[in-house]
Amino acid sequence: MVNNQIRHHWVPANRTPAVTHSRRYLEVEMTSRRYLEVEMTSRRYPAADTTVSPEKIVRLRAAELSTYSCTSQFDRFATQHRFHDAASFDRYVFALLDAGIVDYDALRQAEAKRAAKRAGGKLSRLAAAAPGLRLFSAATMTSFTICRTDGHLVWHDVFRRPAAIGIPASAAEASARQAIWLAWRARTHVGAPAARLRLVMADSYDITTRRLHHAAQTAGLVLELSIAQPNPAAQQRARRDFIGWSEPDLRFLFDRKESA
Repeated sequence: MVNNQIRHHWVPANRTPAVTHSRRYLEVEMTSRRYLEVEMTSRRYPAADTTVSPEKIVRLRAAELSTYSCTSQFDRFATQHRFHDAASFDRYVFALLDAGIVDYDALRQAEAKRAAKRAGGKLSRLAAAAPGLRLFSAATMTSFTICRTDGHLVWHDVFRRPAAIGIPASAAEASARQAIWLAWRARTHVGAPAARLRLVMADSYDITTRRLHHAAQTAGLVLELSIAQPNPAAQQRARRDFIGWSEPDLRFLFDRKESA
């Protein structure tokens, strides 16, 4: 049985979601109604190979960046400066946060909620005519693995706080959330208003899928969950190296069969 997690960003009391000093956490609601904090993106990547560091560019262009009001503007800026890979984009987002310019993830979440509210019942209709993705996800108690439809590995990294995972079900759900986040990146990369995501998990552990469906909805995705073995993500989840997603590869996440 596969049961829906709202992807929240932890915001300290008396702080607005626009600029916080959070470390991009997800809240994973446990059946005991307590919450675990799971970091959205690990920073365990090699240093980004850029001529000028994201931190320096953010400092130099802070005045301009402070005038931006939506994630698409920040995304265009990142593209212009070749922050195409997981390492450089992650550094760019943290530089924006540290400079007090914007909490990019909180802004993205707010935009997604507004879009979902406006779309209402239109999301399914939009997604029916939108491109489709199929991703595979798997996890260990310390890492997550995501593969695209042809089995090619696109993202493999450690959970930032493995001690907070606790049980296999939490690890499987956290890995699925990483896949949903990556699908959102792919959808926005191609400019699609919505997309269909067929997410094939290696194990379900009877997780509450209502939370995953809600997370997908706020990301402009219609989610179809299934469990399958063999699963290419499961076959590669024990590897010791780390693979980060790359922006130029996002368009290859779309499955022609799913988009037909």
